[in-house]
Amino acid sequence: MVMNLLVAFALIFAVGAVWFLLHYYGNPVIDNPQGLARVAGNCGDTMEIGLQIENNVVSSAHSWTDGCAYSKLCVEAAVMLARDKPLAEVKKINMISIMELIGQLPETHLHCAQLAETTLQKSVEDYISKVPPRKT
Repeated sequence: MVMNLLVAFALIFAVGAVWFLLHYYGNPVIDNPQGLARVAGNCGDTMEIGLQIENNVVSSAHSWTDGCAYSKLCVEAAVMLARDKPLAEVKKINMISIMELIGQLPETHLHCAQLAETTLQKSVEDYISKVPPRKT
């Protein structure tokens, strides 16, 4: 009985450790993102998206949330959709785009996709506000 509990605990720990390492290395935090937004939703969840832009293309992005699994899924989908895309395309990403990638959300969690959209768009706005206007 005790041996079974130890094996179960070791297995759960191993799965958790692998998940953490995959998430940590798959979604590294950008030290000095050029576009950054942290938005709190009405539900109490907070999302953050940081963007690194090169030649008007999102070259790298990170996401974070303190929310539920649906919030995490939506913010990661928003970042996935933005990576390697020109800013003009990133500006078109909305909650429908996010839900098309992840699939149907429960009605009680549709706001998670909307919050991810808002956070992504505010990070783009933050980048644009920092870029000096081009002289023509």
